[in-house]
Amino acid sequence: MKILHYSLGLPPYRTGGLTKYSYDLMKEQVQNNDEVYLLFPGQMCLINKVTKIKHYKNQDGIKAFELINPLPVPLLNGISEPGSFIKPCNLDIFKKYLKDHSIEIVHVHTMMGLYKEFLEACKSLNIKIVYTTHDYFGICTKVNFLDNKGNVCNDRNIEKCLRCNQSGDSIKMINILQSRIYRELKNKGIINKLKDILNKNSSNKRTSNNDYKKSEQIEISDNYRIAYKKLLAYYNIMFTYIDKFLFNSSISKEVYEKYLDCNGEIVSITHSNIKDNRKLKDYNHDKLRLTYLGPDKEYKGFNLLIDAIKELNNKYKSKIELNLYGDIGKYQMDDNINVYGRYSYEQLETIFDQTDLLIVPSIWYETFGFITLEALSYGVPVLVTDRVGSKDLITQNDLNIGIVINLEKESLKDVISKLCILKTELKKINKNIKNSTFIYHIKDHYKKIKSSYKND
Repeated sequence: MKILHYSLGLPPYRTGGLTKYSYDLMKEQVQNNDEVYLLFPGQMCLINKVTKIKHYKNQDGIKAFELINPLPVPLLNGISEPGSFIKPCNLDIFKKYLKDHSIEIVHVHTMMGLYKEFLEACKSLNIKIVYTTHDYFGICTKVNFLDNKGNVCNDRNIEKCLRCNQSGDSIKMINILQSRIYRELKNKGIINKLKDILNKNSSNKRTSNNDYKKSEQIEISDNYRIAYKKLLAYYNIMFTYIDKFLFNSSISKEVYEKYLDCNGEIVSITHSNIKDNRKLKDYNHDKLRLTYLGPDKEYKGFNLLIDAIKELNNKYKSKIELNLYGDIGKYQMDDNINVYGRYSYEQLETIFDQTDLLIVPSIWYETFGFITLEALSYGVPVLVTDRVGSKDLITQNDLNIGIVINLEKESLKDVISKLCILKTELKKINKNIKNSTFIYHIKDHYKKIKSSYKND
């Protein structure tokens, strides 16, 4: 089968769950003798503004093509200039590319940078389009349904959207971030080194790392309001061209169906590093060893977790140890909270060997969350909020392999305090994880996706 994926690009230039998943799925498809193509939004040229598709490179059997002069890619930063995101493009560019490579199916992983005309070209050639719901871009242009104060948006409020997005990156900044020079610097690791230097010089105050504490009033012009509404209408049209939505969780399905008429199915995702590393763990030690893997962002529940532990420390400090891994700044922490910084996949075994319970405390409607799956693959019990998409791995299992709580600090404190006293509960969960059927290999996922491609 000749499959074209549209995603943000290849690592290390692009990172995150979307990139990891799409890249690993493509490699698995290549292993199964599919002919796999990748189209990604590339550089935005300063002089020659003509949109074209150019061969980028072949990597791991994937034929990667760059869309030169795509629409802007805002990532998580919002859209301050809506008119630049709905510019038209010559449909024939895409029809020619699709015909030249005899593409049979198109798998879209994001709407960022993508012209509406690309989807129209697919429809005109009767090419099936499937879409995996990695995020909410297109129905929320800040991606994660959080307002500019860090509160979860349970409904889409256009006035909130306008305030959140007006402070987004300028097109000039996006041009830099999508430039060939920036891509090469990031591929060589230079950008990450610069970020590390900036992080070391950052303030110790939590609010300095919180992107959502800006509550100043922003005046919204009528022109901006009109342009933003046109942008939402543009994305609504794009979504109508999707033949099948592949919801990566019940959470993402619920959110998408709230705003769109969606035809699709829930298909939990995985990646190639997920192996069956499960083993029975030893809980015969004094402290309850808790682990958090992620950034120090409020939407990830970082503040919720830290506040809960600080309050629990009034009574249980000698019984709790919290280990933090990820992009985390400098804070004044209690001495039973340890910050270890960034981690790699190669470190996961060591991290999980020293973990009694992984905590995933997200407050946003997280579409999936690979870290839950990674912990389960090592036999580690997981505590997640009911906002985490990968809770499906727990709730849909016949055995008790994890804990799902309401999004409340008291619920989190209650579970942790009980486990401090009864670690035997974790031992039971660990045993259940070890005894459950392991269905998370990428080869098994490939079969599900292939079936989804073929079935309506």
